[in-house]
Amino acid sequence: MRTDVKHFLCRIEDGIATVSLDRPERKNPLTFDSYAELRDWFRDLHYSDAVKAVVFAPNGGNFSSGGDVHDIIGPLTKMSMKELLAFTRMTGDLVKAMVHCGKPIIAAVDGVCAGAGAIISMASDLRIATPEAKTAFLFNRVGLAGCDMGACAILPRIIGQGRAAELLYLGRSMTAEEGNAWGYFNKVVPAED
Repeated sequence: MRTDVKHFLCRIEDGIATVSLDRPERKNPLTFDSYAELRDWFRDLHYSDAVKAVVFAPNGGNFSSGGDVHDIIGPLTKMSMKELLAFTRMTGDLVKAMVHCGKPIIAAVDGVCAGAGAIISMASDLRIATPEAKTAFLFNRVGLAGCDMGACAILPRIIGQGRAAELLYLGRSMTAEEGNAWGYFNKVVPAED
């Protein structure tokens, strides 16, 4: 399994792949390139015997701030319908690749976990948070639909229809305590653990 990736960090040790985004100074936003590379990496993971499980980890005190405002959100407003459709397919394909990779994925959420970052945590099999974790599905705040990347299908299965609607419609942050009480997080632990 490849660890020579360009747009995120990856190491494999004793069958555990630890993956994290690598722009801590910006709270680890995703770019077009990191989306594509993560999608391809998770697709390839299905065929790997070297990896038994994946930990999607925070970096620099944050999980991910979602799509990069300068690299993704701004350019989306100038894209043609064909380009928008290609981008939407790519982001959805990342979620599909995660769900179908055949390995358990644990999201270790610390600090900011927003937009596409929240989707990555949602698409994981288990979610563990620090008390500082704040998770927000912010799509409607940047002019996108709340159903992006499968959120309207997957999130209600985890926390229920009413709570999912609240987070998706309002774009408000869910605290670690709320996420734990609602069943989004499997556990809340101190960051040092």
